[in-house]
Amino acid sequence: MTPRERALAAFRHEVPDRIPAYVRNVMEWQRHASHLGVSTQEDLFAILGNTIRSFAPAPPSSAEMNTDAQPSDGARPRLTIWGIPEDMVGTYTDSIPRPLARAKSAADVEAFDWPSGSDYDFGAMRDQLIAEDQYASLSTSWNPVFSRLCELFGMENAMVNLHTNRPVVEAALARLDHFYTEFYTGILDSCGDQLDIFGLGDDFAGNDGLLIPPDLWRRLFKPLYAKWLGMAKSRGLFTFMHACGNLTDVLPDLIDIGLDAWQTVQTHLDGQGPELLKKAYGSQLTFIGAIDTTNILGRATPDEVRDHVGAQISALGRGGGYICAPDHTIMSEVSSENVVALY
Repeated sequence: MTPRERALAAFRHEVPDRIPAYVRNVMEWQRHASHLGVSTQEDLFAILGNTIRSFAPAPPSSAEMNTDAQPSDGARPRLTIWGIPEDMVGTYTDSIPRPLARAKSAADVEAFDWPSGSDYDFGAMRDQLIAEDQYASLSTSWNPVFSRLCELFGMENAMVNLHTNRPVVEAALARLDHFYTEFYTGILDSCGDQLDIFGLGDDFAGNDGLLIPPDLWRRLFKPLYAKWLGMAKSRGLFTFMHACGNLTDVLPDLIDIGLDAWQTVQTHLDGQGPELLKKAYGSQLTFIGAIDTTNILGRATPDEVRDHVGAQISALGRGGGYICAPDHTIMSEVSSENVVALY
């Protein structure tokens, strides 16, 4: 089987010739590439057995805008289209400028210079997809809603507003709905016939469960995910969602609205053991991930990693429906020997 055939077999809950792998987000990949005698990230991913490749449209150029930040050299920081300094993207701190931090009303939300989801270069993404002949093709899968609210308001403000100032949150969600619907329409219209898998991604859970009450998640966020998954399913695409943490409260909801595959699958969390997940959802959901980056990859011996991987494959891969991968980024403390042992 080809890598693409292997991955798609897992989505169809068929047993492939061997368990497919998904390789992504490898910190210090150059060290592991050197260990294996290759020089590029693409070659590293190939030698580790990757089966899925992600594609994204080229974004609009970032613009220089005024912020509350005052760099020592007097220069204004370059911001993303969401008004966040480029060199601080991905941080979890609220000490950086947040464009909606002072928003108290829907009018304040509307005053923000909201980006357009149609301003991306979808044609270039299509060209890349046409040239791909080896891997299963996945559309960009990190375009969050809950996490974007936290980015725009600051996490503390976002969480408080969800309970004390719902109109300001609903105004922001309406804008995010408009942006992402334009964005996904552009991807599907331009590239839908070349894609295998449609991706979503959002982080709305912690180790012990959702960060907000499940009924609030169902009211505010589930309809948006359902809308976009439905757009993809109407094109005949498989669907994929990245979501960290303990999702047991809403996994049935995600399945009901059309989710085919869940990544990251952190099976060391309470209630998410591999046998439990496979029994409850294995006939409906493909699992992607499940290799423990918290307790195993950076701490265990290569033999212990192999044992862990074998156990996860035995549980989650039974009858098909599993793609082997770490349940988070492969961090810098992970040895090359353990990366090899995993893949």
